[in-house]
Amino acid sequence: MDAASTTLSKFFALDLLLVALIFLSPSLRADDQSTPDLQANESTSDNRPAAELEPEPQSLWEMRLAAFARHGSSYPASSENQFNFIPLPFPVYRGRFLRLGSDVEQPIQGRIFQRDRIRLGIDVDLHFASDSDEINARTGMPNLDFMLEAGPELELQLVDGNIAGGDLFLALQLRAAFSFDGLDPTYRGLVFSPGLRYLKKLWLPKQQLRLRLTPTIASSDYMNYYYGVEPQFAMVQRPAFDAKSGYLGTELSLAIRQPITKDFEIWGGLQFGFHSGAKNNDSPLYTEENTQSVYVAFLYKFWESNRKVRAEYSQF
Repeated sequence: MDAASTTLSKFFALDLLLVALIFLSPSLRADDQSTPDLQANESTSDNRPAAELEPEPQSLWEMRLAAFARHGSSYPASSENQFNFIPLPFPVYRGRFLRLGSDVEQPIQGRIFQRDRIRLGIDVDLHFASDSDEINARTGMPNLDFMLEAGPELELQLVDGNIAGGDLFLALQLRAAFSFDGLDPTYRGLVFSPGLRYLKKLWLPKQQLRLRLTPTIASSDYMNYYYGVEPQFAMVQRPAFDAKSGYLGTELSLAIRQPITKDFEIWGGLQFGFHSGAKNNDSPLYTEENTQSVYVAFLYKFWESNRKVRAEYSQF
């Protein structure tokens, strides 16, 4: 099975696993039951209608059809690009403690605590698999498997609508990384990412601009997964290399959410990776200092629950 087929099968497996988690977990069922319905005539303590102060309510559950396409670097600081295309149906769930599928950039989010401008939650990041035989620098080496990273995130809102009408957040993320050969996970180390996020509502309803600047520091295990060369894979042009922990690089991303109809929307984004000064820039697998990626996602909602929840204009 090639890397693209393997990645697709893992996304389907992850999709089914998350649906099962939502339905089978008692805590999440309790979350569903305890989420208050919103009434059209609800009012606030200062006698203004809630609609004037709250974003438009959203459905607790939705089902969508999605198509996601990406063209970009095969791994951080790789000079070679790959194309990934994944069509799949997936659920959207907007609970108090878990959100699934409502955000293309962060498809899985958890919330532990939120108060005013501070939120403590769970951040999840996903990385596509890559076929090493299609990457000149890695020919003959093991493939790079589908990677899942998960861990706590502390988010602080620094500015509320005062930067060109947008909000500015500082996010501190610590994630553990696991690669998956089939459904068998292997621990790959830790990643620390302190980042700035800028969110701005644009001219049309639900249209949104996002900017993100994220430097990344990683453990030696994580670095070795991408840049290490074990002696059995060493060649004259690819000497053995033991990667060290430290600075991996900085990512600058721009994304726009564009609703087309009530049930259909498009996400598009650009990502730029800057790896100058990276700890392992002398690895034979470090082949490009600056990288670029582009992605587009098409989302169609074909079902939604009658139960509504409060929408929050934040990363959660």
